Amino acid sequence: MNAERLGSQMATWRRGAGLTQAQLAERMGTKQPVISRAEAGRSVPTLPFLERFAAACGRTGVVVSLNDPARELPSDERRRRVKRVLGDFVFNPWDRNPSVAEERSLLADGLTRERFQRTAASRSR
Repeated sequence: MNAERLGSQMATWRRGAGLTQAQLAERMGTKQPVISRAEAGRSVPTLPFLERFAAACGRTGVVVSLNDPARELPSDERRRRVKRVLGDFVFNPWDRNPSVAEERSLLADGLTRERFQRTAASRSR
């Protein structure tokens, strides 16, 4: 999400709460120009600022997506591009001697050493 889209969304929240920029700024303990810059996309607000902004608008559970779903490629297109760049290369995370925490994470995801050894063996045939 870019600053302009985020600012537009923030303005929608504020208007939905029936607040002017000045009223919202007073609730947040800031100045109206700060709200204006954020809503116009001329500044990128911090996460704490967004939390205060949402709370001042009476919103809870606000979700902000940092990626742009409209620009996200379909999974088959992503696979095709990765295959074009990497060819038959398969990254084996076990080759780099993972830490204990990384090992736990790999195992929790079903990415065992044996799985990578079987994949490597089947590719060499």
